[in-house]
Amino acid sequence: MLNSRVIAQVLLQQRHKIRNICNPGIIKCNKIYREHSTVAAEDSYVKKFMKAVGWMDQDRTRLKLTGYFLYESIHANIVYEEWFEKLELPDTLASWFSITELHVWLLMVRYMAEDIAHTAKEKKTYVKGDGHFVRNCIVEALWADVSSRIKLLEGANPSIAKKQVSELSEQFQAALVAYDEGLSDDKILAAAIWRRFYSLSENTDVENVEKIVSFIRRQILILDKISSEDLKWKPEIPWLKITG
Repeated sequence: MLNSRVIAQVLLQQRHKIRNICNPGIIKCNKIYREHSTVAAEDSYVKKFMKAVGWMDQDRTRLKLTGYFLYESIHANIVYEEWFEKLELPDTLASWFSITELHVWLLMVRYMAEDIAHTAKEKKTYVKGDGHFVRNCIVEALWADVSSRIKLLEGANPSIAKKQVSELSEQFQAALVAYDEGLSDDKILAAAIWRRFYSLSENTDVENVEKIVSFIRRQILILDKISSEDLKWKPEIPWLKITG
């Protein structure tokens, strides 16, 4: 586990170096975003997709279903209230999105690794394949869900909803880059988390940042143990709790 003193030093150093390019802000939502479950049988994204394409026995169709099932596994297994409480996060759409986004990124990292090939000289090359396709389907499911939730917010209108989705999209892209850079360095990862979850606030409890870093490292180890075959056709993700 990361030393809290080390993280504190990193956060202090990064405060003057990193601009808050992805400040999530505060979007009040009266908890509608959590009450509108993505796994409800009557309006499940997976169910809608199956109705649209039918039960076609084609690899791409099955892989797309995999992507949608993976996204819904996040909401089926993550207790958002625990994240809000244990990490001292406000119960807002912005916090919900940051938590969901992190889990989506973890899935993206694992599936993108499926497309890494080794050459004769043991050099790694990336070739777009099934992993890239599933990753795109997961992201597609994310934005379908986000758009639906924002439309349900009290007082939301089409123009406001479109603007909010656009802002979240920019934040999402920035967060992916920051998290990717921190894959091999806990200090960089801690700085990315501090920026994304706490907007570089000087009042951030470094232990909360440490909890998220630890969660990411432990979850990646678990994802790495899932076989390629299971990832494609029968992925069951054992999501960890933020409490360990």
